[in-house]
Amino acid sequence: MYEPFRPGAVAGVFGQPLGQTRHAVTVTAAVLAITGFGLALRLLRLDATSLWADEAFSAYWPHRSLYYLWTAGLFIETTPPLYYMLLKFWAMIGGTGDWALRLFSVVASTATIPLVFLLGLEVATPAAALAAAAIFAILPMQIAYAQEARVYALLPLAFALALLGLLRFLRAARAGDRTDRWPSLVLFATGEVVLIYLHATSVFTVAALTLAGGVLLLRDARLRPALLRFALATAAVAVLSGLQLWAIYVQTGRHDLNWIQPPNLTSLLNLFSQHFVDPVTPQRLLRLSVLLALPACGLLLAHLPWLRLGRTRALLLMGIPALFLAACIGLSFISPFLIPRMTIWIGVPLSLLAGMALASAAPIWLRGGFALMLAACIAIGLNGTYVRVLAEKEDWRGLMAELLPQLGAQDMVVIGPDTSLLPMLHYAEGSFHNNGRELFRWEPKRRPPDLYQPDHVQTPVAASTEALIEQARQGRRVWLLLRSTDWRDHAGYALGAPRPPDEIDQSHPMVVLVRW
Repeated sequence: MYEPFRPGAVAGVFGQPLGQTRHAVTVTAAVLAITGFGLALRLLRLDATSLWADEAFSAYWPHRSLYYLWTAGLFIETTPPLYYMLLKFWAMIGGTGDWALRLFSVVASTATIPLVFLLGLEVATPAAALAAAAIFAILPMQIAYAQEARVYALLPLAFALALLGLLRFLRAARAGDRTDRWPSLVLFATGEVVLIYLHATSVFTVAALTLAGGVLLLRDARLRPALLRFALATAAVAVLSGLQLWAIYVQTGRHDLNWIQPPNLTSLLNLFSQHFVDPVTPQRLLRLSVLLALPACGLLLAHLPWLRLGRTRALLLMGIPALFLAACIGLSFISPFLIPRMTIWIGVPLSLLAGMALASAAPIWLRGGFALMLAACIAIGLNGTYVRVLAEKEDWRGLMAELLPQLGAQDMVVIGPDTSLLPMLHYAEGSFHNNGRELFRWEPKRRPPDLYQPDHVQTPVAASTEALIEQARQGRRVWLLLRSTDWRDHAGYALGAPRPPDEIDQSHPMVVLVRW
């Protein structure tokens, strides 16, 4: 049975006098090896795919000034500005290539691995902590988003910092150690503020963390004297996050989020399976990943009698994710916003629970069965992360490499109605930068205006299907670039026109090149 908040849990591994023992050296070496292996997995085939639309936005948005990011940009872009500011500084050193931009996410995700180990020491044994760190290092969902130039890989890092601060604060309060309370609270509050400035849905994560901490302090008479300090830290988080909270309120009801559908059984199973398997496999109700994830989760839950979590660890490791999901799922029935990748931080408590299960006193057949199912999930997930992803991400790099040598000075370049301009520009090698060359936006039907307009190219000119055909009749080559889903939704307007396209190239994954 684990004893929660054992004073000196970390010192027992790294501090004096145990810090000089062979055991401590072995544990340290194991943590370094696990972290190094996790880094290698995240670097493997890092730039095998081109940037997709959201990543291309990450490459573009930091070109704006810091003042713009934190003023007008704060209310335009739904992802808060902290990630873009950090990426801006990163790009000043590492450059803006695909590999360099994604490396920032790799570093953040890798840094979370030793934090998971430290969290494991707070709630369990060194063996369980090592197992948890190893699981987090190889979880396909963590690797997949560590290989994207997006904010999501930073969420587990910030959550782990906040949870570590909360655990240490509770431990110090339980032990009556006043000297360690404020540093732990600063760590907790910093993690919460960073969470809010990384992603809007982190408001629910922070609320769940704060509620869990408050409940634990209130229910234990020994901890109540620390409640005032905790309340002050919570107030500081609210004040420091006020700017972003106001931006979230202003952005409520944005039309560019209408592609997100209300939760249903399929989407919820998809969300659930991504944490055990991967976020790449196409969404199907009874797909392989769900069939693997369900028994893996069932076997993990079967370990609970041997874990004996108690009130504190159950609330922190299971209650916080449950509160977050309940809030997001419930509100998404009113105004849909829940997508699986925003739940990536749940990989931290999931890894901790899985590590504790594998290191528990549960029967060997139960631990072995869970280990086998988890290994199967990870194997299928890694195949998706490294192999299937090649056919699931938009290949703008390949499409533009094919188009640019054929592109004439008078050719008409047209973007699909629901296709972002930014991936094409990212791989256009400056063909449209500040040179007066016109771009066009195909509008077979009325559409909302673009929210994001790059300032280094001319605003695309709206062009109907008839206008494109007329230009082709006059001898001008017309190139139409679209995402596959955009072509699927609007192909009828082109194929049913008096003059259908001369060529439809779908040889590049998830993108289409149409020519008149």
